Amino acid sequence: MFKDWTDGGTSEPKGVPSVNLRAKISGSVAILVVVAGLLPAASASGNPRSPIDDKRAEAANLSRQIDAANSKINDLSQRVDAAESKLENAEKNITITEARTEAAQEASDALHDQVSAQAASVYMGAAASSPLDMINIKDIQELATRSQYAAAATDHDNQLLNKYQKAREVLAAQRSRLEKERAEAQHQENIAISARRQAQATENNLKSVLAQTNADIKNMIDEQHRQELAAQQAAARAQSNDFSNGGGGGGGAIPANFPNVPAPSSAAAVAVAYAERQVGKPYVFATHGPNTFDCSGLTGEAWAVAGHPLTFYSGAQYQETIRIGPGDLRPGDLVFYGPGGSRHVEIYIGGGQVVSAADPQDGVIVAGVRYGSASGYGRVP
Repeated sequence: MFKDWTDGGTSEPKGVPSVNLRAKISGSVAILVVVAGLLPAASASGNPRSPIDDKRAEAANLSRQIDAANSKINDLSQRVDAAESKLENAEKNITITEARTEAAQEASDALHDQVSAQAASVYMGAAASSPLDMINIKDIQELATRSQYAAAATDHDNQLLNKYQKAREVLAAQRSRLEKERAEAQHQENIAISARRQAQATENNLKSVLAQTNADIKNMIDEQHRQELAAQQAAARAQSNDFSNGGGGGGGAIPANFPNVPAPSSAAAVAVAYAERQVGKPYVFATHGPNTFDCSGLTGEAWAVAGHPLTFYSGAQYQETIRIGPGDLRPGDLVFYGPGGSRHVEIYIGGGQVVSAADPQDGVIVAGVRYGSASGYGRVP
């Protein structure tokens, strides 16, 4: 509890460098909420590691493993893409080869039919009474010329048939090679897909373990906060009893009638009542109600409802209030922390207690005044 969350506002107190604190840190508060809230800073050098430190190291290691698994998945996805590309090219070339093989077969069949027809014609002519009558030639010279042409045509047809036959053989070999390429590409794709599936399962498992580890860290932090709050509340009750019994270990700095001092004015009573009604609401940086508050948003809004608006910045509220001592605290007074009240502000409600928009983990709570670490006390004029 009480991280001394630096408070931001719309104006700066005198003597403080002119910077817009709300603007400068608003971008980093979300990171602080998640990282500092769930994963506290490591133990100082030389100090023994706490269970939370060990859990945080475990979470960091899991994150590194998840990054490695993700990188492996990306590499395997590239392998799958490459295998798919090879498979696609093999299938495309097989289709082309099939078309060429079919065309060669059709041409070979057509030529074969033509040769067969010519052979049948010659066979039928040989059966005639006079081959010369079938050919219908005028003289022997023309017969010789036609015989030479027929021989040349037959030789040409035979060459074409051989060419088509060789083309079919080449295409068949090419088809066989492409089939092997396709099978190999399919095999490589299956291997890559299987490996990627395993890597994805590993990554999912690591993410599940990391989520549980982060939940464990949050529970440990919450328990630590509960223990701190209980200790502070116990200390406040003990201090209250001490002063009520006339102890006053502060040299009379705390009033003798502590802790039942009434509000000094109706406005202070209104401010205190408003603050008490907000207990249990969430802390959200740079808000002042009605559903969420930061520290100066709570104190500023409480006094605005009471008719005395204050700037929504703890350092400005320090400048806008009158300095008093811890022994002069009355309900409605403000308790500041940090140089010039720049880190935190709470509203005193009596009994050694304050209402404080503490931090994102605890929200708006009732707690004891931290007299030892407060930097000042102020009363609204």
